[in-house]
Amino acid sequence: MILRCDHIHLKSENVEETAHWYCRIFGGKVTFQGEYSGSKVFYVDINGMKFIIFGKLENEDEPDLASLNLRYGLDHFGFAVDDIEKTISELRAENVKILEDPITIRPGLRIVYIEGPDKVRIELSERH
Repeated sequence: MILRCDHIHLKSENVEETAHWYCRIFGGKVTFQGEYSGSKVFYVDINGMKFIIFGKLENEDEPDLASLNLRYGLDHFGFAVDDIEKTISELRAENVKILEDPITIRPGLRIVYIEGPDKVRIELSERH
């Protein structure tokens, strides 16, 4: 069996605003925009990775509010960056919330966490 990551699916309170945030902050491109089961839907491509963003669907209970509290299940997703300091500077200029200062996990690996729309935790990692 050969598997590859196909997409990341994000549920959002404001679908259009969230899609545009990922485009503005990470250089994503909207590849599809439509509606599914009562919700706007956007497909956003970020360097070959597909993000599917939509909101509350018809006949669906109200989703729980997002939280950055520790929990089981998906904790975060990550992007690789070439220069973490430059990237953080660019993100701060866009008023992106930096959750903690960059840390060195081990020689050759520095990471930082940022907050995306709907309190999604995103890791940026610089590997050398």
